[in-house]
Amino acid sequence: MDAPPPPSIPRRSSRGPAEADWREAAMRLPSGISVPTYWWHPPEEHLTPVSELSSAAVLCLHGAGDVALCWAPVARRLLRDERLGGNVIVSADLRGHGGCVVEESLDESLRVDRLLPDVLELVKRISDRVEGEGLILCGHSLGGAIAARAAQAALKLRPPLPVRAVVLLESVEGTATEALPRSMAWMQARPSTFSSLEDAIAWSLSSGMLTNPQAARENIPHRLVHEADSWSWITDVSKVTCSTMAPWFTGLSELFVKLPLPKLLLVQHLEHLDARLEAAHMQGRFRLEVIPHAGHYIHEDRPEEVAEAIAKFLLQLKQQEAAYAKIMEGRASPSSSPSSNPKRQRVH
Repeated sequence: MDAPPPPSIPRRSSRGPAEADWREAAMRLPSGISVPTYWWHPPEEHLTPVSELSSAAVLCLHGAGDVALCWAPVARRLLRDERLGGNVIVSADLRGHGGCVVEESLDESLRVDRLLPDVLELVKRISDRVEGEGLILCGHSLGGAIAARAAQAALKLRPPLPVRAVVLLESVEGTATEALPRSMAWMQARPSTFSSLEDAIAWSLSSGMLTNPQAARENIPHRLVHEADSWSWITDVSKVTCSTMAPWFTGLSELFVKLPLPKLLLVQHLEHLDARLEAAHMQGRFRLEVIPHAGHYIHEDRPEEVAEAIAKFLLQLKQQEAAYAKIMEGRASPSSSPSSNPKRQRVH
């Protein structure tokens, strides 16, 4: 069994800032791959009992070509949010990304049937580490599609895995499917190497990949590896084919709407909703937050607004669960038994 992240000072990142505010722990899965996970724990002054911390544990999944540490700006803001009373944020490198090295083609790694078992195992392992409490699955783009599918699969298992809610960022079936040709063209046209990190950061901003200079300086280095006097992408998404990408989002809107869980969707424009999601939102089937003035990478371009939206969702989730627990406690009390109060039998 994996040991919990050690309670040491933050380690140094070889590709990022000198001082990091996360702790890294590798998880070896039954498939044989080793998945790096990154943990953000509450500051000492915000520490509360582990059972309370684990009630807000969030597992964040990145998009295609990205890395787990792209969630750092959002994670540290959630960590500092005193309204949440302390929480644990975890992100993980998907197979073929970051430090999750595999001996297979990227097309093979990014198939849904390859990614989904990995994420389900991560849900189980991370839930065990936070004493069995449920997780909130949060994902951007490809990560959102996998998060929703993992939530559906987790609930079907016997016993089910403890997934309590789902948060998707820029992960909409209609928009993604329509933009697929443009996305592939963009991935194939981006430079494969850079002479320096500064050039890579400048390109990310000039190309419109990112709009936040601070996020570019922090997160672009994590996506690159230094080889032979140049910097190249760790994950070369130009090699991903349409036959691999299309299934990520096929049927996603209906799946998301039907999940019997609290749900939050974040998009940069209302126009990004497809017809299925528009109808479901009008029916109140999920919570929607629009993050304006951002590109596709909304969690990097606007980490403050994204963290605030997720924090409000987590607070609402806790309030709903507390209210439900109170109702159930009342139903279980002697005064609410059928023999002592017959009218209670009609309450559902």
